[in-house]
Amino acid sequence: MKIKIRVLSPVHIGSGEEISPLEYFIKDGKFYRVNIDSLFTSIEFKPRMEEFIEKAKGERKISEILPLSILEKHILYSINISPLNSQFNQIQVKEYIKSAGRVYIPGSSIKGSILSGVLENVLSKKKILKLDNFDDLLGMTLSEIKKEDKFNTGKFLRWLDVRDSNFKKPDESLDLSQIKVVGAARGGLLLILYETLKKDTEFETEIISHSKFSEEEILKFADQFYRKVYQKEKEFAKGKNVILPEIPSNSYLLRIGQGSTAWSTSFFILAEELGIKNYDIKRPKNQKIKGPPRTRKLLSGTISMGWIVITKIEIT
Repeated sequence: MKIKIRVLSPVHIGSGEEISPLEYFIKDGKFYRVNIDSLFTSIEFKPRMEEFIEKAKGERKISEILPLSILEKHILYSINISPLNSQFNQIQVKEYIKSAGRVYIPGSSIKGSILSGVLENVLSKKKILKLDNFDDLLGMTLSEIKKEDKFNTGKFLRWLDVRDSNFKKPDESLDLSQIKVVGAARGGLLLILYETLKKDTEFETEIISHSKFSEEEILKFADQFYRKVYQKEKEFAKGKNVILPEIPSNSYLLRIGQGSTAWSTSFFILAEELGIKNYDIKRPKNQKIKGPPRTRKLLSGTISMGWIVITKIEIT
């Protein structure tokens, strides 16, 4: 099934890397990432290299060490700064995942999002008394949806393939966004800079079901789950200056990447449906959180992150 993905609100899928203020500068409302390799091999930089290395130890901005006339010759890419973020301190920027410098949505991110919906759909029909072992719950779900054939058995069930999306240039698909973590335990607002997918950016990919359900049925399961998540977020937004995106008709709703909240990535909704009380989410290092999510990652403290919709591409 060929599908189109449309971004409804800022999406960040991290590369695991951060971009230091020594690797970018801001000019005329745009973020410019410097090609450090190109810079360090350039003739005009060599006389300044020792001075640069010494000053860089103080974590200064690159534009305070080198003139823009040099930096502008070594641009890796540039992206717009979100109109809601006209002013901010230059800090580390969480990098969006790329391949050969191009932006895409990994198939694994879509597949993981869909899996949350499939788990909720299958397990809500079962009389489960507790939710404490993810591997057991996953195994139970996959045993319910697998095809009865010799190619679809064993521990590592191949139930769904989602291919990585097509690629886009950072300049045309990314914004620099200031994200505020609202409700952090330390109080106040925690500010983070992210590279995020622009609203209305579109990608294409395809999904292939190896389960007893069709691709459309699987997407329907996911859509039903994320509309429940959407309702939870609407309840949170009441009386607050929080904006949720409008959901287009005739589309499947998903939520991916940073900002998805524990409603999307845990069994909280399932626990409510099954009447399971005192449900704890187990995290690494034996950490637990109780109850629904208390924090939200919001663009400029107002716009909910991570929402996308999927539509089927009709083949003619």
